[in-house]
Amino acid sequence: MRSVPFRFVTVAFVLASLASVAGCGSMKNEQKIKAKQEWNSARANVLYSLAKDQYATGNFDKSRQTVDEALGMDPQNVGLRILSAKLNIEQGRLENAEGDLKLARATAPKNAEADYLTGVIYQRWQKPQAAFDYYRAASEKAPSELAYVMARAEMLVAMDQQQQALVLLQEKVTYFEHSAVIRDAVGQLLVQQKKYKEGVDMLRQASILATDDMSIREHLALAMFYAGQYREASDALTRLTKKDGYDDRADLFAALGECQLNLGQYRDARSTFETATQLSPSSAGMWLSHAKAAMQLNDIKRADVSLKKAIALAPENSEAHLLMGYMRLRQNDLAAALPAFKKAAALDQNDTVSLCMVGYALERMGKPEQAVQYYSKALRLKPNDEMATKFMASVNLAE
Repeated sequence: MRSVPFRFVTVAFVLASLASVAGCGSMKNEQKIKAKQEWNSARANVLYSLAKDQYATGNFDKSRQTVDEALGMDPQNVGLRILSAKLNIEQGRLENAEGDLKLARATAPKNAEADYLTGVIYQRWQKPQAAFDYYRAASEKAPSELAYVMARAEMLVAMDQQQQALVLLQEKVTYFEHSAVIRDAVGQLLVQQKKYKEGVDMLRQASILATDDMSIREHLALAMFYAGQYREASDALTRLTKKDGYDDRADLFAALGECQLNLGQYRDARSTFETATQLSPSSAGMWLSHAKAAMQLNDIKRADVSLKKAIALAPENSEAHLLMGYMRLRQNDLAAALPAFKKAAALDQNDTVSLCMVGYALERMGKPEQAVQYYSKALRLKPNDEMATKFMASVNLAE
């Protein structure tokens, strides 16, 4: 067997040694890079905690500086990207925020908050369908986050899909068994669909879960009013209108006054509507309601003033002219009552009451033939109209 020349052995040994040294050097470089990355990541996480605290206290400028510094160390940090997006949203830089969130979604596709915040951006851009899609994705990834479900329902309402929003929230009510927020939303949607009793029941549950939430109390009080639960609504509205922030709400006083009218509490109603007219003097409806309460008390002077204000503010309001006609009848002023009734009938040509009152005034003025024409017209509009049938039957044309 031939021996290998020494010089070849030496060369091979040297080459192997060099390769070994090069390999060790490469490994050491990789270890250094990895160690540096881990160190930067750790430092970035520390800065992330600081930036979150700064954000929570509203110190957005400092938080931005901290976030930018941390992202320089760890640009793939999802938490930092999301916080950066929040800061951009707060400061109106929505395109920058969307860029942050795009990176966050690519890095962590299962992160629900990134989807939710993207939905917020598209909602600000008035793109409800895109916003809804992101909110839905967020709620599917994190089904226990109520805010994501509520945002999804809000977008359905914005797209005029109230029924779908109601179904979505009703399906989640049991899951969020201690949430007043979702019950309040369901209750309001039920009221909007005129399902007043169901709305009252749901809003009552919300009120029990959040006894100090005044907005829920308001929603419940108004729902009881719409449901015709005047006693309960009156009590709730009376308490509500004594609270700061609610004691200058003309709409709440108007609802309270209507409750009192329906309960036969005419003096209280008149006083309540007086408050409403003081709070909202340009509302024809407030003056009209005040006139109704005054007429129930035979307070013709106040009723006259209120009706004139209502007509001046809303001359096309047929009900105001109709009520003016009634008041003139009480004063036995048929000459003034007749044009008021005719005006009401002209403004609302489907109102059989106005037609009947025109006929009644004509009949009282000794013009039964003309009265019959108006009763007949009312019966053509509504063949079974009780008032028109009664008046028609009572006409004595022989006179």
